[in-house]
Amino acid sequence: MALVLVFVTGLGLAYNASLAGISNRLKVVESIDDLGAAMADMRRAEKNYLLYLDAKSAREWTDQVARARRAFRDKAAELTRLEGKDYCDRLTDYFSTYAALAHGLVSRHVNEEEVARIRVQGKNVFQYTRGIIRAERDRIDGITRSSHRLFLLALSIIIVAGLVGSAIIARDIVAPLSKIERATQQVSEGQYVSIKGVQTHDEIGKLARAFNHMIEQIERHQDELVQAEKLASLGTLTSGVAHELNNPINNISMTAQTFVQLYDTLSDSERIEFMSQIDGQCERARDIVANLLNFSRVRPRTYSNAATGEVVRESVKLVSNQIALNSIDCAVSMPDDLPLVHMNANRIKQVLVNILTNAIKAMPKGGRLGVVGALSDDGRFVNVTVSDTGVGIPAVALPHIFDPFFTTSAVGQGTGLGLSVSYSIIKRHGGTISVQSEPGAGSAFTVALPVVTKEASDGSPTEDPDRR
Repeated sequence: MALVLVFVTGLGLAYNASLAGISNRLKVVESIDDLGAAMADMRRAEKNYLLYLDAKSAREWTDQVARARRAFRDKAAELTRLEGKDYCDRLTDYFSTYAALAHGLVSRHVNEEEVARIRVQGKNVFQYTRGIIRAERDRIDGITRSSHRLFLLALSIIIVAGLVGSAIIARDIVAPLSKIERATQQVSEGQYVSIKGVQTHDEIGKLARAFNHMIEQIERHQDELVQAEKLASLGTLTSGVAHELNNPINNISMTAQTFVQLYDTLSDSERIEFMSQIDGQCERARDIVANLLNFSRVRPRTYSNAATGEVVRESVKLVSNQIALNSIDCAVSMPDDLPLVHMNANRIKQVLVNILTNAIKAMPKGGRLGVVGALSDDGRFVNVTVSDTGVGIPAVALPHIFDPFFTTSAVGQGTGLGLSVSYSIIKRHGGTISVQSEPGAGSAFTVALPVVTKEASDGSPTEDPDRR
């Protein structure tokens, strides 16, 4: 912008100088035109005298000669400045000779030789005077042509500078701002993608670095929220897990008591059978605890190709005791031929547990819980729909169901973060989560996860795609 300002200022000064030069030259031409007019009147009086040879013509001629001499003296300094001293001296000689010849012709009888001389001198004086005017007009034409060329050159430079400036602005300002705009839009959709390729040290670069720092902080807090919500879910799952652990513990206790009472009457094979039963119940308890620990453990955010059906069944298993305790009929339908999904299985399991837990809470007096998996019509997503016959969600609450800290539960019975965190997790997977509900008729949550379009050649896990 500074260069453009300097260029435009210089261009303005150059045009101002050209206009000033043209204005001055026009004044000179106008002034010399007065001298040329006096010379023309003098020549006309000369012709009249030579034609009539009377006293009146003689007086008119001498008057015009005197007028022309005064005009010449008035313009002598200007003529010297414009055309130089030699040119002005020569014109002075011509004019002096002409004036002397004119005085001689009026004073004496006219002869052919003097008439010829006066005509030659008159012609010289007139042509020299007109020559100055033509020269000045040629100079004005030259300045005008130079101004036109300067204008065209300046216009060309401005056009080129505009194109180059536009390219620079597009590269250094518009393109980075577009990246920031896209990243901001992705953040609003729950995808925390940092800005790549903006390494400048100007204001745009500072903005990009500040944005990336913000993303890092959001991700850190998001991970904390995810873990916090997972721990909150564990609180809900604990009662069911405790009840589920009671069964194998009771079986172990009863088997151990029976084994002690009947020890002396048992054969070796029967004793081994009792120990096998105890070991089986211990294995069952260990699986229950391992499943719970696996759900609660903080894991690296890695993604791998996984079968959605397996993840769904493990999620249902985590809440199976709550389902039983609430007298809920549960039906799971997950076809085995569903395409793989590139996912963080633990995170998807957390989403499903959250949805299943909410469905169980919505049916405190029992009901039907359905989990159905299917491929979308366009074949791009695996849809998992969790439906219940519970109390449903009020219509006024439905648009806010995924907002942070929004909950329809009583005070102290929910954080309002479960569905918000679930929404963020699904968005990071490139999927969608939606809900349909009618008060008194139940709700249906549908999670859509994109299928794997091109499997990794070695099948190894990858980092979070948002971080790559």
